[in-house]
Amino acid sequence: MSAALIGFVLLVNPCGHDACEWVSVTERVYTTKQKCQQMADELKKRRPGYEFSCGEAWRRKED
Repeated sequence: MSAALIGFVLLVNPCGHDACEWVSVTERVYTTKQKCQQMADELKKRRPGYEFSCGEAWRRKED
């Protein structure tokens, strides 16, 4: 089984700087990390108490 990178997802850490699991903000997949990061930066301005990040989204391929 192999995998293909399909884009980037926007993640939020609702605990701020405390340790807790990152969760998806939406199901949207951004085509580039730059587009995802732009959205993360906008959300950081509106919600400074939360941490936002972009993570890789992979699709598994059956060989």
